[in-house]
Amino acid sequence: MDIRFYFLVCLLTIGRGLMAQQLSDCPYAIQGRVYDAASKEPLAFVSVQLDGNGEGAVTDEAGKFDIENLCEQEYNLIFSFLGYKTVTHHHDFHHPALEIYLAPDEYLLESVVVEASSLQSGIASITSNRLSGKELEAVSSGSFGDAVSEITGVGTLKTGQNIVKPIIHGLHSNRVLLINNGLRHEFQNWGEDHAPEIDPSLIDNIEVVKGAATVRFGPDALGGVILANPAKVELNTPLAGKVRLHGQSNGRAGEGTVELSKGFKWWSLQGGGSYVKQGDLQAAEYLLTNTGKEESSYYGELRVHPNAKLDIEASYSHFEQELGILSGSVFGNLDDLRQALVVDTPLYTMPFSYDINQPRQSVQHDLLKGSIRYIGKNQSLFVQYGHQLNRRQEFGVRRGDAPNIDLELLTESVDLDWNHPDLGSLSGKLGAQWLKKANDNQAGTNTVPFIPNYDEQRLGIYLIESLALGKGTLEAGIRYDQLESDITGREPDNTIYRNTILYRNVSGTLGWEHPVGKNGSFRSNFGTAWRAPDVAELYRFGQHNFFIEYGLWRYTINEDSDFVTTREGILDQADREVPSEKGYKWINTYRLDKDKLSLEFTGYVNYINNFIYSKPAGITRTARGSFVFFIYDQTDALLWGVDASSRLTHSPRFSSEAKGSFLWSKQLSPADFFANQPAPQLTYQLDYEPNISWLAESKLQLRFDYTFQQFQHPRIITVEDFLFAAQQGINRFSENALDFDLLPPPPAYLLTHASWTSRWKKLQLRLEVRNLFNVSYRNYTDRMRYFADDLGRNFMTTITIHI
Repeated sequence: MDIRFYFLVCLLTIGRGLMAQQLSDCPYAIQGRVYDAASKEPLAFVSVQLDGNGEGAVTDEAGKFDIENLCEQEYNLIFSFLGYKTVTHHHDFHHPALEIYLAPDEYLLESVVVEASSLQSGIASITSNRLSGKELEAVSSGSFGDAVSEITGVGTLKTGQNIVKPIIHGLHSNRVLLINNGLRHEFQNWGEDHAPEIDPSLIDNIEVVKGAATVRFGPDALGGVILANPAKVELNTPLAGKVRLHGQSNGRAGEGTVELSKGFKWWSLQGGGSYVKQGDLQAAEYLLTNTGKEESSYYGELRVHPNAKLDIEASYSHFEQELGILSGSVFGNLDDLRQALVVDTPLYTMPFSYDINQPRQSVQHDLLKGSIRYIGKNQSLFVQYGHQLNRRQEFGVRRGDAPNIDLELLTESVDLDWNHPDLGSLSGKLGAQWLKKANDNQAGTNTVPFIPNYDEQRLGIYLIESLALGKGTLEAGIRYDQLESDITGREPDNTIYRNTILYRNVSGTLGWEHPVGKNGSFRSNFGTAWRAPDVAELYRFGQHNFFIEYGLWRYTINEDSDFVTTREGILDQADREVPSEKGYKWINTYRLDKDKLSLEFTGYVNYINNFIYSKPAGITRTARGSFVFFIYDQTDALLWGVDASSRLTHSPRFSSEAKGSFLWSKQLSPADFFANQPAPQLTYQLDYEPNISWLAESKLQLRFDYTFQQFQHPRIITVEDFLFAAQQGINRFSENALDFDLLPPPPAYLLTHASWTSRWKKLQLRLEVRNLFNVSYRNYTDRMRYFADDLGRNFMTTITIHI
């Protein structure tokens, strides 16, 4: 008996040891949550199976699942639930945080899997919001900037309806970093009327990172980061795609889009294209002459997955666009401007036309990308190469057809990311980025270049670490960057000048994420960011659009506080030091997902040292008349505000959504308000889903957008004041150089929109009317508000055929 007992104990001990050894050899795990794609509520009792071995899990009441002790690094996951569309997803352990949106059998869209959506920035504690699925499809016929503005806290800076730039928490242009298909989107971002060359109709989702996410993506992101992500190229998927036709009454526009994808066992591909033709747009009471648009884009992507350790992707995209600019916004001097501001109907208004005349813009953007990911034991290495070519031509009103500005920007980049093995509860990544830009003025403009040629190199390295502490996560990151530019330009007398600038700095982040109760979460992140002065801010010289501007190294102030141009030579750091901008942003977010209610509240404060901005400096006389001119200077800025959104399911048929944002911003030295900051906004949307038996889906939406009048604005100086000062030889800015505006902010306005979406088999139909009551209004952040109203009523029809 004793011998048998000891023998049994030995067997149990050996078995336990063998089991422990086996478990230690199977260290991988997959976690995630499953939601209803229609209601966004968690789904319980969903089956999650590993294809081929029968293992898996079932989601709990919160929609969560956890599959542990996995020996392989990648699997095909099958998500199935009665009454919902099954989805198969090829998954590896480097994307453990899954969000699965299962679509009901009768629902319009397919089921969707989102890999680690909160970790695209590399930092889970930074607040981010996503626009995808039917929400993105509803706005994909407009501009990229308009699509991004559907996310709470994002506004727009416009030059009419076709040139739209996103604003995140009051910052735009080169203070907002765009990541297009994994690459820094490099274009002429210094101009307020230079919109990003990205087609929203060919994007799968858009994510906005609102924190100072410079550690992962590099400097410049003082306002935040916008990620434009194409659809993921999946393996083992049948041929799928869609054909989309869109038409609208305002501008008599038509658009066609085609997308196809097919996944095989070890390789897959996808591609698509889009074309848009639009004529003159219409305000509530008159036409907006020369506001037409012609746009085309296409892309293709290939993925090769030869074995479990290698993932290879290659993609190419082309975007081409020609845009007209409102004819009534063109003026030659202050007298012309005065007339343009007071007329009831914009100057030079003509009958409807598809013609695009001067002034106009012509832009092209090509993007080529290749990447390799190697998956080792408990680690992975990712290498990506990018090649971009951006061409921009701007045509003013002049004799002949030569452009005023003709620029070509060539960019090459290499990104390297290493996810190192976990060190206990510590996980993270180490990365490096190299980028080279060559920006050249093309011959034939017959003008002195507004900005000089330059060659620029950037080099950055970063480290991000995450430590699990109980239920929460503590994160920290640090980054070093260096930027060097070689400048070559010409003076008005064709004298050549050269200069070299060098900036280097360190940025960092510290954040905390923790659950609050069963259904809530809290994120807090403090991050630093920095941005070197743009070449245009240093060297711009002459007239661009409405005003004459001088960069920081193109003027001096004499002992009598008078402005003096630097025609005899360009300044540099030895003459006037121009330090880089440094931002310090603290952002906090509380999110609740409980039963039929979901809400999110975000508060932030952003202090920016050495903020670069333009300010009025005087009036100059030219052969064409008198002009107000601006100079670039630096100050300290403070921006703070709140974003809030909520969604409530009232019943199986009714649901509603409310969201709003408020921004407060001010110059600190001297104290003043910034011009063109977004006014507070509120949005309320009511959804109703009637039960129509012969339709797979039917949804009615009624939406109200209310924009307040902007009360934070600089002083008002009218054109008549300027003309009087010019006649009397008075410099209105010698004693008071604070910012100004030509007109007070437009009054508050309410816009009403209505839509109906339905589907019969594989045919989808969307009918929509925007600005239902044809309200006349002007947006404070639209540069055309001085000359014309914004868009009037617009009837829209979209037909989508799913393959």
